[in-house]
Amino acid sequence: MIYHLAADLTFDCADPDGGTDEDFDQFTDAIADELLDLAEVDPGIVDPDVTVRIADRWVSVLMGIEADSEDDAFRLFAANLRAALHAAGCGTAEWPTFKPRTRDPKVRRTQFAGA
Repeated sequence: MIYHLAADLTFDCADPDGGTDEDFDQFTDAIADELLDLAEVDPGIVDPDVTVRIADRWVSVLMGIEADSEDDAFRLFAANLRAALHAAGCGTAEWPTFKPRTRDPKVRRTQFAGA
């Protein structure tokens, strides 16, 4: 099933001057390009689109995600959006970060069905 999801993001510029409208426009173009690149290699990403209000430093990202459940779709949407933001040069430091509790996971051999 394809879930169509959207996220609205507002940005602050780390540059003391706040960055120009042209800088922000180039940044949002890079986000759009990265999402399209991801869609080229992953058929589970459907028609990513970016809407921008340059003066407000606001971006809305819309993306269809093929997934088995809505929870999976939200997770995949967030992961792909974060990947695109990072590739465009944006940090996402305040997003949740998970660290493993297990220091030395037990690794085991598996057998694939039908192999």
